[in-house]
Amino acid sequence: MPVTSLRKTCVRPSEVAEIKSKSKSKIKIKIKIKIKIKIKIKIKIKSKSKIKIKSKIKINSQTDSSDRYLQVGG
Repeated sequence: MPVTSLRKTCVRPSEVAEIKSKSKSKIKIKIKIKIKIKIKIKIKIKSKSKIKIKSKIKINSQTDSSDRYLQVGG
């Protein structure tokens, strides 16, 4: 028989188990908060890029309409 089978199993006190479970839950909460923050940042970046694209489209449409006016008027 191996030596490890002769040893008694170590029982962890309930206090230690509670402390470890609390620390694990705190870590999980911190991870969830970090994920939420990253998602919010990504959403802000996407919305800013959409605004830039919309402004470029408006500028292009304004220059196109002014070019058409010049062609018709000339």
